[in-house]
Amino acid sequence: MQRPELLPLFLDHKTFFQSPSDIIKRNISVSPCLDGHEINLIYGPLHAGKTSFLKQVASLLQGVKVYINFEDSRFKELETESFQEIEGIAAEVYLKENENEEGQIYYFLDEVHNVPGWENWVDRLNREGAGVFVTSSSASIMSQEVSSLFAGRTRVLKLLPFSFKEYLTLRGLRVPKPNFLTPSRCDEMLCLFLHYFENGGFPGVIKDGSTLSRKYFEETLQAGVIARHNIQDAEGLKKLAVFLISNMASEYSLETLKKVSGIDSEDTIRSYLDYLEEAFLLYRVPMFNHSSEDGKENENKNENKNEKDAPCKIYAGDTGFFKTVYPNYPDSLGLRFENLVFLELLRQGKQASYFRDRRECDFLITEPDSQAVTAAIQVSVYFGSPAVREREVLGLMAAMEEYGLNEGLILTMDDEGVVEIPGEDGEKKTIIINSVWKWMLE
Repeated sequence: MQRPELLPLFLDHKTFFQSPSDIIKRNISVSPCLDGHEINLIYGPLHAGKTSFLKQVASLLQGVKVYINFEDSRFKELETESFQEIEGIAAEVYLKENENEEGQIYYFLDEVHNVPGWENWVDRLNREGAGVFVTSSSASIMSQEVSSLFAGRTRVLKLLPFSFKEYLTLRGLRVPKPNFLTPSRCDEMLCLFLHYFENGGFPGVIKDGSTLSRKYFEETLQAGVIARHNIQDAEGLKKLAVFLISNMASEYSLETLKKVSGIDSEDTIRSYLDYLEEAFLLYRVPMFNHSSEDGKENENKNENKNEKDAPCKIYAGDTGFFKTVYPNYPDSLGLRFENLVFLELLRQGKQASYFRDRRECDFLITEPDSQAVTAAIQVSVYFGSPAVREREVLGLMAAMEEYGLNEGLILTMDDEGVVEIPGEDGEKKTIIINSVWKWMLE
């Protein structure tokens, strides 16, 4: 692309980026992004608020701020040779207007991963002293090749749909301290939580209604998967995605996925799962791989088994996707509830897996490096009946005994309490029962 084609794009993007009207502040500290000279990589689902976050950061920086949205369809013909032209136009459009600004220049590059060769360009900008902020709606931006090129010079932020706290803030409500609420205020918070739970955390959905959720799902599937990976069997891919999201918080088998999608090849199924996860439409969470007494992982009984075929659960990228993809499907409140907890753990940066022996525990939290289990969490919408209490407590206790934990957590819709149960060694084990919305407000 030449200068006459690029200049109108620059002017359009400049006008958009300088408009403060759609800045939605996140409950995320931006101060780390303001210091140092690292390349800032901000990645997450489409429509999760990455561009708005860039505006929030830019409003706190002094200097020349260049914004380019590479998702603009007019950039389709952009080639590597155009990067030099882009820098020239940036100097002309921005530097002249900001002659009195300090010398630092910042590049805010939205969805630049769509352009071949972007990595080397960003690397050069950073080495020449520019501040660089890159967003991507594809987890591929965290590939080993990119990490190696930018080694030691990146600051990474995963931006997900809004938390319950951010939902309240976006609606203009004060975020309360969960343990200091009157009964009437608790009822109000529960009603707000149910609305958030039902519709999900995309900021556009919170502001403008749940109908946008379908648009977001379709757009992510089309742009983030089908177009990006040149998928030929788009119908099979969509059937696969719909089935997995409507069966969130559940295990799957390749045979089942072949039947529901009409795709015969297991390798194709595996690739499609990778693509859907890369686009943040779903996540795969593994069953925890038990460690032997010497601390080494047990060998897989089938050494030739593909690692990605090991047992795992599927979670949707947003709880609002459930009714979007399958509005007439019999609602499974418990599975959506578990999905909600998983997404919150993800926002908190926790590494989660699940435990299953004779009994099951929904989540084990482990240290990223040592894989040491630090917490066990059970999820149950309603905790009132004796049968449910027994099942959930025994599953949690099994995980606590297995990994030497003295405390466990059960998250419910609105039940609370503390239970102490003797462990196998005679020592008391403490189980804290908490309502999920209070846990999300802590």
